[in-house]
Amino acid sequence: MKNIISLLLAFCVTVATFAQVPQSFGFQTVVRNNNRVITNSTVGARFTILKRGTSVYCEQQTVTTNANGVAYFEIGKGTVVSGVFADIEWLSARFFLKTEIDPNGGTNYSTTETVEIELKSVPYAMLSGKANTFTKIDSLMALYNNRLSATDSLLGININRLRAIDSLILIRLYSDSVFYDGIGRLATSDTTFITFSPANIWFRPSDTSWIMPSHQWDTAGQVSNSQLAVGYAGWIDMLSWGSSGCGGVFPTDTSFTGNHYGNGLSSLNGTCYDWPFINNIKHRSTTYPPDTWRTPTDAEWRYILSQRPGAANKRCLASVNGINGLVILPDDWPGMPFGCTFRPQSANWTDNVYNGIFWTAMETRGAVFLPAAGYLHRSVPYHCHDQGMQGFYWSETTSATSDADAYYMNFGLMYGFSGARLVVAPSNVCSRDYFHSVRLVKDIQNED
Repeated sequence: MKNIISLLLAFCVTVATFAQVPQSFGFQTVVRNNNRVITNSTVGARFTILKRGTSVYCEQQTVTTNANGVAYFEIGKGTVVSGVFADIEWLSARFFLKTEIDPNGGTNYSTTETVEIELKSVPYAMLSGKANTFTKIDSLMALYNNRLSATDSLLGININRLRAIDSLILIRLYSDSVFYDGIGRLATSDTTFITFSPANIWFRPSDTSWIMPSHQWDTAGQVSNSQLAVGYAGWIDMLSWGSSGCGGVFPTDTSFTGNHYGNGLSSLNGTCYDWPFINNIKHRSTTYPPDTWRTPTDAEWRYILSQRPGAANKRCLASVNGINGLVILPDDWPGMPFGCTFRPQSANWTDNVYNGIFWTAMETRGAVFLPAAGYLHRSVPYHCHDQGMQGFYWSETTSATSDADAYYMNFGLMYGFSGARLVVAPSNVCSRDYFHSVRLVKDIQNED
C-alpha cells in the first residue's frame, strides 16, 4: 500500500513589495511508498483548495525529493487544472488543502494518498493584493509600533532581522469564529447563536442594487447619503425601516409617515419588507440569495450589548482604518492578536486604533465592527447627523405602542458639563421614516 506520512504544512515568509504580491505559498511533505522513504526521486502531486467541500482551485506539479525524502512545492505556481489562484477570497471562509501524491512521478493519484488539511494560516501578502487601503506604512507598523521591543519576535523571526525588509508579510490565522461568510459567533440567548454579515448593507437608487462593501469599516459618507433621490447613481447606507422594495417602497420613498415602512407589521423577519428578503445582496465575488440574512431583533441587540456574560468588557469604541465605530468581541474570543490592544469602557475613539493590517487580524478572530455613520432624517435638504460620533442601527422589531415606530440600537459619545461619556443604548424607539444603518445577521448552530 502506498501512503504519505509526516505531512507538514509550511507557509513561507517571502520578501516582496505590495506591487508584486507573490501568488503562492509553500508546502512540504515527506513522501513514502510502502513505508519506504522516496529519496532523490521525481514525484507528482495534485493540490486542490476546497471551500466548504467545493474546489475553488486545482493544480498539478512534479518535483524531486531530497536525500531525506522531503518534497517541496509552491502552490500557486503549478500547472492549473481549474480555477484562478489570484481570485481566491481568502477572507471569505475556511479553506482546506486536498493533497494527492503519485510517488512514481506521474498523475496516477490513489485515494490512499489523499490528505486534507485545514489552511489555518494563509500568507498575508496574498490578501494585501486585494486590499488597496493597505499601504506600505501599514505593513511596517507591526515592526515599528512602540509596543514592540527589539527582543520581540514575529513568526519566530527576530525584529532586528526584519528591519530591512521592504514589506512585512503577515500570516492570517483562521479561527472558529468564521461561519459561512459571517463574522463572529455570539450568543443571543442561552440557546441561540448568530453571526454578523461582512459589512453594513448599501443601496443604489438608480438601479435598485444592494451590496455589502468590501470592509466592515466602509461607509457611504455624508455627501453621498445627502444625495438621496430616485435615480441617484451613488451608494447610500442610511435606510428607513423596512424599505426593501416590497410594494414599490424603497429608501428613496418620500413619505414622512412611519407606518408606511413595513406596513404596520409586528416585525420585519420573514416578511418581504425586510431589506434582504426580496433582494440579492452582493459582497465581493459572492451574491447572497434573498433571505440569506435577516435583521437583528431588539432582544438580540440587548442581549449582545448588555446581557450576555461580560458584555460591557466585550465592546469598545475604536477607530478602524480612520473610521470611528464600535467593536464587539465574539463569545469565543481567543485573545488579542500580536501588537493589538483592546480597552473597553473608553470614552474616546483613540484608545483602540487599528490600521488595516491590525484590524484584519482582529476580524479573522471574530471581531465585529459597526461604523458610527450617524443618521439621516427626511427633512429638506437631507443632512446626516452625528457622523463619526454616533451609530444608529435598526432592529427588526416594531414598537409595541405605535405601528409608526420601531426599535434601534445606538452607541457613541455624549457630551455634558463633565465632558464626554460613552453611551451604548441597545434598545431605543423612533419613527420608521428615520434613516439608520443596517447590519444583518444569520442564525448558526451551537457547536459546543
